[in-house]
Amino acid sequence: MSVLIDGHVHLHDCYSPTAFLESARRNFDLAGQRLGRSALPGVLMLTESEGIDWFGRLARQAAGQTTGDRIPLDPWTIESTPDPAALWATSGDRKLLLLAGRQVVAREGLEVLVLGTTAKISDGLSLEQALAEGAAHGALRVIPWGAGKWLFGRGRLLSGIILAQRMNDDFFLGDGAGRPFFWSTPNHFAEAARHGIRVLPGTDPLPFPSQESRAGSFGFLLQGVMDLSRPAEGIKAALRDPASRLTPFGKPERALPFVRNQIAMQRRKRRA
Repeated sequence: MSVLIDGHVHLHDCYSPTAFLESARRNFDLAGQRLGRSALPGVLMLTESEGIDWFGRLARQAAGQTTGDRIPLDPWTIESTPDPAALWATSGDRKLLLLAGRQVVAREGLEVLVLGTTAKISDGLSLEQALAEGAAHGALRVIPWGAGKWLFGRGRLLSGIILAQRMNDDFFLGDGAGRPFFWSTPNHFAEAARHGIRVLPGTDPLPFPSQESRAGSFGFLLQGVMDLSRPAEGIKAALRDPASRLTPFGKPERALPFVRNQIAMQRRKRRA
């Protein structure tokens, strides 16, 4: 079976949820056409920050447990699955699979994505503790690329983590659509490949309204054996399977938007 996956997704409060879903489905359709595949399921792996719980809100809405907190989604509807970490978003014959997950900011300044779990993990843990917490909850663990975050001391720390995690089939590195075309491929990707650790690409959209159309535009085609009757577990199992094939899709960021976004993020952090 084949699915298209965006491995690093944020549904920020400044987005229109309907526009977010519409754009994601459209982007997945374009990616499928470019890969010579049509009508493939699209999977958004949510990586929600501490204090954010769009997945929980959508799950309660799917279960009919909302009143004044109802999220306007028309023409999309949200459906529960037998898997508590997965929801279907449906509009006519169009579908998107939403998988729960968290983005944890470790004490050392690196991030850890824990994918396929509804568990809440607090920021501020050490990198090793955050990885251990993710493993305890049966999640896939990903350390995603970030501009400047894999250099110097943190780069050496990451090399040690790659070596320590080389026997674990649920540990990955992450690439992002925000890595610009002129930024050379990080050496850590080759280092990880030598130890059998794979890279999961994802958009990692930023908290600006202009980014709400990014989801689904950068990710990977997953080909392997998977059981979507329990979607989160089925996809996690396929990603753990070394026989599964991962084919990346999407274009890296252009120079001017990269610089503009970095400046905007620094201003946002200073205001915070």
